[in-house]
Amino acid sequence: MKLPEIFANPVNIRSFAQGAPIFNAGDDSGEMFVVQSGEVDIIINGKVLETVGPEGFFGEISLIEDSVRAADAIAKSDCTLVPVNRHHFLYMVDEMPMFALHVMKGMADRLRKADKRAAE
Repeated sequence: MKLPEIFANPVNIRSFAQGAPIFNAGDDSGEMFVVQSGEVDIIINGKVLETVGPEGFFGEISLIEDSVRAADAIAKSDCTLVPVNRHHFLYMVDEMPMFALHVMKGMADRLRKADKRAAE
């Protein structure tokens, strides 16, 4: 999953130290994140489901569903993230169809990997 060009020069970067929680399961949503540098572990019930690295994104499902977080996100290493709030997300989906396709592809890739793990 490649970082869309629209995030090439972000102005609202957030930094997290290794081990810092970015969000926890059950938290209210309101934004997704694009990884600018470092890595973030996505964890459910203590199990790492995915490690998201530079140019990857996470947290989009809660924006789409308008639901609470289903997983924990913990900084695996020092990292910098670009937050995308619901308003910005909806604007990009409306104005930039390739962004929506990019997000859907990322979600499809995750689903395919989860199906493969379940079949093992």
